[in-house]
Amino acid sequence: MTLHHPQMLIAGRQHSPRRETRTYTSPSKGDAVSEILLGTPEDVDLAVAAARAALPAVAALTLDERGDLLRATAASIRAHASEFADLLALEHGKTYHGDAPGEVEASAAALEAAGGQARWLTEAHYPLSTPGKRLLTVRRPRGVYGILTPWNFPLGIATQYYFGPGLAAGNTMVWVGAPSVNSTHALLAQIIAGLWPAGALNFITGDGPVVGQALASHPGVDAVGFTGSTPVGNAVQIAAVGKPSFLELGGNGPTIVLADADIERAAEKIATGSFTNAGQICTASGRILVHGSIAAQLAEAIAEQSKRFVLGDPFDAATTMGPVHRSELAETVLGQVSRAVESGARVVIGGERLQGAPTSNYVLPTVVDDVPADSDLHRAETFGPVAPLVHFDTDDELGSLLSASRFGLHSGIFSRDVEKALTLGRACASDTSTSTTPAPTGSPRSRRAAPRGPQAASDDPEGPGR
Repeated sequence: MTLHHPQMLIAGRQHSPRRETRTYTSPSKGDAVSEILLGTPEDVDLAVAAARAALPAVAALTLDERGDLLRATAASIRAHASEFADLLALEHGKTYHGDAPGEVEASAAALEAAGGQARWLTEAHYPLSTPGKRLLTVRRPRGVYGILTPWNFPLGIATQYYFGPGLAAGNTMVWVGAPSVNSTHALLAQIIAGLWPAGALNFITGDGPVVGQALASHPGVDAVGFTGSTPVGNAVQIAAVGKPSFLELGGNGPTIVLADADIERAAEKIATGSFTNAGQICTASGRILVHGSIAAQLAEAIAEQSKRFVLGDPFDAATTMGPVHRSELAETVLGQVSRAVESGARVVIGGERLQGAPTSNYVLPTVVDDVPADSDLHRAETFGPVAPLVHFDTDDELGSLLSASRFGLHSGIFSRDVEKALTLGRACASDTSTSTTPAPTGSPRSRRAAPRGPQAASDDPEGPGR
């Protein structure tokens, strides 16, 4: 296996100072896959200075020019699709023929969409009480964004949440991504740097507590975007105090299956929500609240649907689910299942590792029925391929379960009664719900967020200190 050496990128050039290094192994193969430089706050200083110097050139681009550059970036991502898929399978564990190319295409599409939206960054004027006067609003870039992204979607989160909207609005960026997938990040950074003005995007490798902390707290950074765990997000917000921030944190929103639901349809959608990307999605179906009268039937139906997700070598065309990204995550997932079983839950299928796999990261698709409401498998964010079913019999019991987890972010409701589903949706701990399948939404609980899109990435009448 080739050992990748992802390089930092500052002002359009590779930045390779003498630094300590760390080697990461492939979750799918077990071999060393990358060796990264452990950046320092001094590297962050250089990157922020480069982003600041690039601001005039990026801001001077017309909206059409930014749109054209975003579309060119999308085209280049598609041209490197096989290389990205290879890195995603090796570094992350995504399936080479499924999840990996899906993420590549979604990332390209997100940049194209941002390019189209750039043309609609309109300005407005308003009448004043004084005759003959008008208030003119002028949109301008916020400035330098510090971006910190996780490992579960190395391309998708960076492009959809941050780079597309941010560059469309004329901002510049310094990026610190999860180090275990830095080779994927580095390829994306090289593509963007090759098309945009030097310094529009700068990329730093290293540990989050070091370079991420330095970036979020840097006085030269005007705004911060972070996607990741709630504890780290809280630390980022403290470091970035006083700056506009977009923080998307942990999620474990409820998927509710009422007694009148179409069980087969619910099982199909829940299995997709629980096992896609090995369950490593903040809007996964990781907390299933089901009426007791249909619980056993639903558990068996999800178990049958789980057989669509064939765990194996991510490069095998027959594989439809890869390993989890980190060995300690596999331990956490199986530990939660084990403790739930000790408290009375029942494993319907899975609940163990794949025998004979090259690493310990291969966790089988798992369905657990009759999960105790006070268990970690219900209340915490499992972030693995597990569908845990918690029973309720009355509306009061369901109400108690809805408030049992501090995580929100999304919700899903399965019912044939649209009015009841919509009423229940208003009680869920997320901004929106759906009566067909779990969908990503905002949550007032474990998420702090700002609006998305190019318009949100530019200034507004309230000024940059909003």
